[in-house]
Amino acid sequence: MQLKFVSVATGAFLSLLLALGSSQSWALQAVKLTEKIKLDGKLDEADWQRAPVRGDFIENMPNEKQPTRFKTEVRVLFDHDALYFGVRAWDTDPANIVAPFVRRDKVFGGNQDNFILWIDPTGARKFAQFFRVNPRGVLADGAWNEDALEEDFSPDYDYDAVPAMVADGWSAEFRIPWASLRLPHPAPEKLTFIVFRNMPRDTRIRMSNVVLGREPSCFLCVAEELTGLSNLPKTSGLTVTPYAAVNSSETKRGDEKRSETKVSGGADIKWRPSSEWVIDATFRPDFSQLELDTPQLKGNTRFALSVQEKRPFFLEGSDLYATPLNTIYTRSITDPLWGSRATYRSERADATVLTVADRGGGFVILPGTFSSDFRDQGASQATFARARVPFAGASGTGSAGVFLADRNYDDGASNRVASVDGVFKPHDDMRVRAQVMGSQTDDPLAGGRSNGHAMVTDGFYDNGNEHLFVRYTGISPKFRADNSIIVQNGYRTIDLEAWQCRKLSGFFNQMCPGFTAREQRTWDNTPLNRFVTPLINFNGTRNSYWTFQPRWINYTRTRDSGKWHHIPTFYARAEANPNQLFPYAFFETEVGRSVDVATDTLARMMFNGITLNWRAHERVELEWSLSDFRLNDLATSRWRLHETTTQLVGVGYLTAQDTLRLIAQRSLSKRNPEMYDFAVTPRAHGQAISLVYSHKRGLGREFNLGITHGNGRASQQLNRVDTELFAKMSWAVNL
Repeated sequence: MQLKFVSVATGAFLSLLLALGSSQSWALQAVKLTEKIKLDGKLDEADWQRAPVRGDFIENMPNEKQPTRFKTEVRVLFDHDALYFGVRAWDTDPANIVAPFVRRDKVFGGNQDNFILWIDPTGARKFAQFFRVNPRGVLADGAWNEDALEEDFSPDYDYDAVPAMVADGWSAEFRIPWASLRLPHPAPEKLTFIVFRNMPRDTRIRMSNVVLGREPSCFLCVAEELTGLSNLPKTSGLTVTPYAAVNSSETKRGDEKRSETKVSGGADIKWRPSSEWVIDATFRPDFSQLELDTPQLKGNTRFALSVQEKRPFFLEGSDLYATPLNTIYTRSITDPLWGSRATYRSERADATVLTVADRGGGFVILPGTFSSDFRDQGASQATFARARVPFAGASGTGSAGVFLADRNYDDGASNRVASVDGVFKPHDDMRVRAQVMGSQTDDPLAGGRSNGHAMVTDGFYDNGNEHLFVRYTGISPKFRADNSIIVQNGYRTIDLEAWQCRKLSGFFNQMCPGFTAREQRTWDNTPLNRFVTPLINFNGTRNSYWTFQPRWINYTRTRDSGKWHHIPTFYARAEANPNQLFPYAFFETEVGRSVDVATDTLARMMFNGITLNWRAHERVELEWSLSDFRLNDLATSRWRLHETTTQLVGVGYLTAQDTLRLIAQRSLSKRNPEMYDFAVTPRAHGQAISLVYSHKRGLGREFNLGITHGNGRASQQLNRVDTELFAKMSWAVNL
C-alpha cells in the first residue's frame, strides 16, 4: 500500500456526500415560575403541570431511530436564578430499575438507569455542558466537545438533581443556576438541549428527545431548541476556594531513613466579570492526587505514555484543547507555583489563554521516529492560547481555530508551536477535519535550533449502518511540542477503517463486518508499519460489545535500518454489563508474534487484560483489573520478558457525601538474563496501597484523610519504602 492511496480513499470518502439529506428540528417552550420549586423529584407543583411537554422520545439503541417503547416526558421551567428540567420516566416493571451507589462522575448508561441533559449555552452547537443523575441521586457532569465528539467528565458545575421513585417508574428535577451555565450576554432568547434516558435491561435501551443514531457523527447539530426564555440575568460572581493540607511522610532506602512533615496551603480563584468571561487563578496549588493512577505496561514500549488529566485548575475550557493532533497536554506542567487563565465563550467565538510558572522536576519528551527520548525538565514558563470561531451555512456547519504554545526554560531553552485547524460537517453523518502546525525549538541540550512542521487531515462518515474513516498524518523529523504529548516524529501515515452493520435477532442485535488498515513510512519513505486487518464487531444483550480481529497481514520495523518483521496475531475483546451483582466485565487478549524491542528480534507474544466490577452489597463496590504481557523466544520457547500489573479498587458508600476508598496495586517486570548478551534488570517490582476517607459537602467543599504505603525494588538495588499520612480540606466561598 503506497501513500498515494490517500487520494483514492479521500475521493471515495467524499463521494458519500451524494447520500446526504436534511435534518429535522423541534422546539420546546420553557415557562417562567410563579412559585418556588421544592426539589424532591416529584414534579407535583402547579407550574410543572402547566409547562409544555416533550413526550415523543426516539430510541437510538437498540432500535435505532424508532419511536420509544417506554414513555418519557420532559418539561422546562425557569426563574431569575436558575433553569429547571423535569423528567418523568414510565417503566412497566419498576422493580428492575437499576439504582446503585456510585462515586460522582461514575453515572454511566450501561450499568444503571439515568437521565442525561446536554445544554448548549451559546447556541453555536460546538460545546455543551452535560448533567446526569441516577435514581439513587448520584450526580455526574462535564463538558462535550462537538468537533472531537468527546465528553470530558473532569469539569464540575454547581447544580442539583433530585430523583423520586414512583409506582410506575421514576422522575427527577434538575436545578441549574444560570451562574453555572456559560451563557453569553445578552443571553440568547433560545438555547439548544438534548435529553437522554438510559435503561440497562437484558438489552440496553437508550432514547432521546431528538433523532440520533447509535454512533452519531453529529450530535449538537440535531439538538432541540428551548424557547420562551426572557429577562435572564447577567451572570457574574467571584468564588474563592482556599485549601489547607498536612502531609507527614517517611522514606526508607536500605538503612537510610528520612522523615518530613509539611503543612501547605493555597487557593483557587474563579471570577466571572461578565457572562462571556471566566478568569481563573491559582497560587501554590495542591496538585497531589488522592487516587492512584492506573498502572500501565511499559517494559516493551518505545514511546512515552500519557496519563489522564485530573487536576481541577486545567479543566475550565478543556474542550477547546481537543484538536486532531493533541496540541495541548497539561500533564506536561509538573509542579506549578502559580497559574492564571482566561476563557471566553459566546455564540461568535470561544477562546482560552493559560500561563503557568512551572517549577519543573519532570521530563521533556524528545520525539523520534523509532522511539522517544527525554531530558530533565527545569523550571519554565508555559503558555498556550486557543481560539475557535464557528460558522454555518446552507452547505453545512463547522469551525476554524488557531493555537499558539510557548515554553521558555530558565536555562535558555525554548519551544514554540503555532497551528491552524478547521472542522466541516456538511451533514449530520459526516465530518471532515484538518490541522497544520509549525514548531521552533532552541535547545542546546538536545541538538540546538530546529524547525519542524506537521499536518493531519481526516474524514468520518457514519449513518448508523455504514462507517468509513480515513486519516493522513505527517510529522517532520524536527517537529517538537513541549506543551503536548507528541512522542513520535519523522513519519507519514495513512489510516483507514470501514465496516457495514446489519440488525440481528437473538443474543446479538447487531453485526458489523469490516476492516482496518495502516501504512506508515519514515520521512525518507522507508516502511515503518503496515497492516490490513479484517474484523467483525457484535453488539449484544446486556450492553455487550465483541470484536474479533485476525491480524495476519501485520508488519513493523522498530529500528533505523532494522529488520522488516512479520508479526501476525489474533486479537479479541469483549465487554458487558452482566447483572447487578457484576455490573461490568471486560476481557481482551492478543496472541501471536511480536518484537522484543530490546534486541529487535521476533518472539512469541501473549497479552491478556481483565477488569471485573463486583457489587455484593449496594454500599460496597469492588473492581479488580489485571494486565499480563509475555514474550517467549521464537526458537526455544524460553521466556524473555514477563510484565504484569494488578489493581484492586474498593469503595464503601457510607452516605451520599461520605466514602471510604481503598486502592491496592502491584506491578512486576522480569527479563531473562540468559536471553540477552548485554546486562538487563532481571526483576523489578513495586506495590502501593492507599486508604482515603472523603467527605464532599458540595462543589469545592470537601475533606480528605488518608494514608498511602508503597515500596519498590529492582534487582541489585536497595529496596525503597514510602509511607505518607495526609489530610486536606478545601472550602469554596461565593462572594
